[in-house]
Amino acid sequence: MSYLSQFIENARHQKGIKGSIKRKLFGGIYSALEAADKEYSDKTSVFDDGAKRIRDEFEPTCVNVRNNNAMIERLTSENELMKTKIASLEKKLKAAPAAVPTESAAPAAVAVPAESGSDYEDIDYFDFENHFRGSIESIKKSQEFYLKFFRDKKKVIDIGCGRGEFLSLMQDNGITAEGVDIYEPYVEYCNMKGLTATCGDGADFLAKTEGVDGIFVGQVVEHLKPHQIIQLCNTAYERLEEGGCIIIETPNPTSLSIYTNAFYIDPSHIKPVHPLTMQYYLEKAGFKDIEIIYTENSRPPFEIPELKLEGGENTEEFNKAMKKVSEMLFGSQDYAVVATKKG
Repeated sequence: MSYLSQFIENARHQKGIKGSIKRKLFGGIYSALEAADKEYSDKTSVFDDGAKRIRDEFEPTCVNVRNNNAMIERLTSENELMKTKIASLEKKLKAAPAAVPTESAAPAAVAVPAESGSDYEDIDYFDFENHFRGSIESIKKSQEFYLKFFRDKKKVIDIGCGRGEFLSLMQDNGITAEGVDIYEPYVEYCNMKGLTATCGDGADFLAKTEGVDGIFVGQVVEHLKPHQIIQLCNTAYERLEEGGCIIIETPNPTSLSIYTNAFYIDPSHIKPVHPLTMQYYLEKAGFKDIEIIYTENSRPPFEIPELKLEGGENTEEFNKAMKKVSEMLFGSQDYAVVATKKG
C-alpha cells in the first residue's frame, strides 16, 4: 500500500473530532485522491511487470557472460602454459649438442626412465594448478588482502612463487619482490612475464639474501616436513630486518571442508599444519607479534541455519552448538599467520 492509499484509508476510518474534521476538509477530494492513487498503483504495477520481464530476459545473458568470462580465464591460463612449454623446449633444443651421424654408429639403446620419486617430476604442476587451483587472475584477486602488510616494504621474497600471482600483485603496486620456487617451469614462466624468480629451495635462497623486510609463503608449508618448516621459520627470523614481517598462508585443518574439497586433490601435500602449531614454530624462532587470520574469501558458501521455534526449550543452546558445528564444517578453508620481527 502506498503512502497516499494509507493516508486515505486512515482518514476514512479515523474516529473522533480529528477524523470528522479530516473528512469534512478532504471529503470533496477523496475521490480525486483515490483516482490518482489508483493511476499511480497501475503505473507502478506496469513498471514492476516490465522490470521483471527485463530481468528474466537479461538473466540468461548474464549467466552466459559469467560462463564466458570463466572460459576466457581458463583458456588464457592454458595459453600461458603452452607458451611456457614452447619456450622451455626451445631452450633445451638450443642447449642440446648437434647429433653427428657416423657409419659405425651402434644402434641406439632404448632409454629406460629412472624412477624419479618426485611429485614435481611426475606431474605437470603448471597444468595441474590451471585445472584445480583456479585462474591466475582469481588467485591474484584473493591475495589483494595481503597488500596492506607489504605496502611499505623495500624487498619482499615470495617463497613458492608458483605462477607468479603474488609477484605480479607486488609489481602492480610498485613493491620490489623476488620469487623462488623448486619447480623450474614456474620460474621460467615468471621470468617470461618479466617477474624476477629463481629456481631453488626457499629456505636456502632466503639464507643467502640480504635486506629482506617482507616474506610471503603461500600454500607451501603443507608440502613440507616439520623440520623443513622449522628451518624456514628460523631462517626467516634471521634474515628479516627489524619491523619486517612474514605471512604464511596454508589450508586450515580446523575446517573439515578442506578434506572433502581441496587438500587431498594435490598428491604432493604431506599433511595440513594446525594454526596453533604454525604459531608455535614462529614463536620458537623468535617472533613475538603473531596474528592468525582465517581468510573470508576461502570460506565455503554454506552454513547451518538457525532453528527458530517460538517458545521452544533449549533453542538458544541448540543454535549455539550448531553454530560451532557449522564453523567446523564450513569455516575458512585457508588461514594465514602474520608474524612481525620486533626487538
